[in-house]
Amino acid sequence: MASHPDTRRLLDGVAFLALVPASAKERLTGIARPVHYPSGRALFRRGDAGEGMLIVLDGLVRIHLSTADGRELSLALVGRGEPIGELALVDGGPRSADATTFTPVSALLMRHDDVAPLIATDVAFAGALLRTLAARLRQSSAQVEAIGLHSLRQRLAAVLLRLAAVEPTGLVRLPQAQIASLAAATRPRVNHLLTEFRQQGLVEPSRAGLRLRDPARLRRIAEEA
Repeated sequence: MASHPDTRRLLDGVAFLALVPASAKERLTGIARPVHYPSGRALFRRGDAGEGMLIVLDGLVRIHLSTADGRELSLALVGRGEPIGELALVDGGPRSADATTFTPVSALLMRHDDVAPLIATDVAFAGALLRTLAARLRQSSAQVEAIGLHSLRQRLAAVLLRLAAVEPTGLVRLPQAQIASLAAATRPRVNHLLTEFRQQGLVEPSRAGLRLRDPARLRRIAEEA
């Protein structure tokens, strides 16, 4: 387990806590507990008790919805410096989606009962949580808009850019089935479009993953009117 100075150093590197004063971070240092999970671990399921929030320090976590017959809809990928389950810190309610590690993950765990007093007394920390919740709501609205109004070509370009941005190597390492889920499309359609992207010099397959050869052009595709 990380020592007190190590935990404080990790908290100082979390972007969404940048505006939180040192006094609040010092209190969080005594609350946050370093945790580690292997790839493929279910962190929580929809309907589980919301015990607290995780801040990802390294690795990727997939947020998704699942049905009893095995169908899934990927909602987001959460990477380094981003929180998971922050809503539980606000209301202590049940989880609204599933969370599964895509890679080995290191994180800081903050339990609701430990953080609730800080939320109630520190305006800056409460504000940081509210800004995070607002960003997630905007992200959800943008996803609904993309599914309803954007072409698959636009959606896939946006998904590839997002996946490359949260991976330190800049590679897209998700299987095609999960890329298709994030793009709200079937795997055959995504496979066909990825082949087109490769032929156009936009992406290049490698053993380690999919490399984006022309991110600027992909961004233009994603933003097409």
